Amino acid sequence: MPGKHFPLRLLVGLFLLGSGLFSKLEAQILYASAINSDGVATYFYINMATCESCIVGPTSPNIGTDDFVMLPDGTVLNLSGDGIRRLGVPPSVNILWQTGNPQGYLAGQLAANGLVYLVSSGGLGSYNPTNNTISFLGAWPATVTSVYDVFYINGVLYANGVDASFNSVLIEINVANPSQSIVTPTSLGYTDGEGGNYNGAPGLFYADGSHTLYFYNPADGSVSTICDIDTEYSIIGLTTLPGGLPDYPCLPVCEADAGELAQGGPYQPCSNGTLVFPAAGQITLGPDDQLQYVLFSNPADTAGSILAVSNTPEFTFAPPMQTGVPYYVAAMVGNELNGNVNLNDPCLDFSNALEITWQPLPGVQLSVPNQDLCAGECVSVEALFTGTGPFLLEGNMLSGGNIIGTFSETFGGSTGVFVLCVPAGTAPGPVTVQATSLTDAACACP
Repeated sequence: MPGKHFPLRLLVGLFLLGSGLFSKLEAQILYASAINSDGVATYFYINMATCESCIVGPTSPNIGTDDFVMLPDGTVLNLSGDGIRRLGVPPSVNILWQTGNPQGYLAGQLAANGLVYLVSSGGLGSYNPTNNTISFLGAWPATVTSVYDVFYINGVLYANGVDASFNSVLIEINVANPSQSIVTPTSLGYTDGEGGNYNGAPGLFYADGSHTLYFYNPADGSVSTICDIDTEYSIIGLTTLPGGLPDYPCLPVCEADAGELAQGGPYQPCSNGTLVFPAAGQITLGPDDQLQYVLFSNPADTAGSILAVSNTPEFTFAPPMQTGVPYYVAAMVGNELNGNVNLNDPCLDFSNALEITWQPLPGVQLSVPNQDLCAGECVSVEALFTGTGPFLLEGNMLSGGNIIGTFSETFGGSTGVFVLCVPAGTAPGPVTVQATSLTDAACACP
């Protein structure tokens, strides 16, 4: 496949000369989706006149990594090979709706009729934002084998791709009958683009999968380097904001870094003990920041599932925690508010998480079939245990509140029998068998 090759695709935006709906492009403002080294995406604002940029959304796996389209209500349509989803208005990345992507749509373009045109190697489709329906509009001409991108240039809807001979082609799309689209050779290879104007010429802004933006002029086939964005993210998509919507605000540049917890665990403390783990390292605190540690239940929603907060790296078992249930601990850094980290701080940061599962304490039930004994006689005591064997049981024999004997027995299973004898000379009266300590394979219960 000629041209640039990247594993991820972007959505390109729409440009219609004289269309008020897309007037934002006249200001040369583009929005980009970009991924970090872990392949997780975020949103960028880019001023093409000055190359100034900023992040307008948090990095999130909810953001599709092939293409994105900003819709007239401010929400975002995301496309990727594993599905199509609609996200909230940035900086929100909440999934409002999602579906699969069996047709393999990997790029989209908002049109003046309110539809988003979707392209795949199989043909042209459309997405209707009013009811979240996807329709297949038709296959490409037989000469087209792959399609990468879709965009408007000077009011005309195009896609680009390759033909059966792997030659780059430009497809002038016939929306009513995609099979009748006009296919012509082009020097334009793979793009992640958005139509627009540069120095008065209509053409295509596109990215190269890193952090450089170019402009393609179809009139003479020239390519100009426009911006090199100062970021470690790789740009995978470009789009514009429909007219009538305010620009998304830049998120603050954050100093907070909760650092790293040394790898350990999974921890399995007893529910009557205290979990103590190494303090976080490589922490960065801003002027108003505070470091705390959290115990939480959902690694996909750390802030929303916090069960306990500590100023030191230690936790004790307390409701609503349950034994036998995996939990997680992490360091947390953010602005201080009333003695605690403000969970609404836009720069709130968490470290990596370590797993913890509280272990239940062992238990024992003792029974004596024959309680009518005389001094010097012996009796078999039955023990029924809960926990994980082996078990070490220690206890006392009491008469009149006085200890008249002790015992220490080990059992491999959940049941056992041991013999106790009433010492000679014991005064008449009740004899009590009392467990004072029980230890199983995990925990001790004094």
